Amino acid sequence: MQPVQTSAPRPPSDARLPRLFAAMMGVFAGLLVLVATFLPQSTYEQLSDGKAVSKFAETGWARTFDIEPSAEEKEFYDRTHVARYGIPLSAAALTLFAGAAVGFASYRRRSVSPAATTSRTLLVAGGAGTAIGVWMLGMDISASLSFGQDTGRFTSRYGTGSGFWILLAGGLVALLTLVLAILANRREPEPPAQAPYPTGYLPYAPGVPQQQYQQQPQPQAYEPPSPPTPPAGSALQQQDILRPSPDNPPQPGNM
Repeated sequence: MQPVQTSAPRPPSDARLPRLFAAMMGVFAGLLVLVATFLPQSTYEQLSDGKAVSKFAETGWARTFDIEPSAEEKEFYDRTHVARYGIPLSAAALTLFAGAAVGFASYRRRSVSPAATTSRTLLVAGGAGTAIGVWMLGMDISASLSFGQDTGRFTSRYGTGSGFWILLAGGLVALLTLVLAILANRREPEPPAQAPYPTGYLPYAPGVPQQQYQQQPQPQAYEPPSPPTPPAGSALQQQDILRPSPDNPPQPGNM
């Protein structure tokens, strides 16, 4: 008997679907978050007698001006910086990418394997970090919207940029990733009981016919051995010659 090399048993496909979807959603959420950090998240515009005198937008990394500020304003802005939400949000996105990569690599393994556990941990941590970062940024932008005022001559307007809405979508997808990663923690059903031979072990090598056992012959009835033939010319042989045969009895006229 020769062992046959087989691959590790695969879990049922329906139990792997949450892990696969979690990895896919993790990649999607990470891309949305990374792109959104470089797009305008909040805007500010100041009007004087209906004419814009100051206008800029803030991303997760820096401040961009649509109207070049005066020398005094530029000196002020050079000494200050925006809240760099791009740093924690990018870290959360990279965590999602790492969890998705490990998840794709461990897709054919059981949920209790170290690789699947690592992927689930990274996706949960990345999804939670992204959701928290988006929530904090949303609270910050919500507070800035309340600063708008209109005095008649001067008007200050605060708004949201396209980056904020993309970031909000990324946060929702990150939450979905977190839920799918938690659902992927369920165990696959136990494999059925093993056959008499171990899994992946065949009693005969492929292509070799099984041994055919010949049927034992039935014992024959006992027959006593016939008496030995006496040697030629002996007295026993002469008696046999003179003794009449049962098949040819002697005739009365010959006696």
